[in-house]
Amino acid sequence: MDFVRVAKVADVVVGSATTVFVSGREVALFNVDGTFYAIENRCPHQGAALAEGYVEGTIVTCPWHAWSFRLTDGKMTLAAFASVDAYDVRIEDDSVFVSSEPRLP
Repeated sequence: MDFVRVAKVADVVVGSATTVFVSGREVALFNVDGTFYAIENRCPHQGAALAEGYVEGTIVTCPWHAWSFRLTDGKMTLAAFASVDAYDVRIEDDSVFVSSEPRLP
């Protein structure tokens, strides 16, 4: 699998998120206590940007209607009827790389 450089580690401070683009897809990149996670940036409910959501531990909550997803695998926490794509993340030197394709479910 190919990885794409999307940011410098210093650009995504602990406790923050940003939007990056990988192979034409909008991806939310999170830094949770120094561990980076990447998931599809659009909530499947009505398309809100998950990078603008509320993060508690490894759960992000959509800023519009409170749908919550695990950053580790993109699965919804409230029920099994929705999910978002999750991407592998690699850190090399001072750069963050995200897989060019989402992780298989």
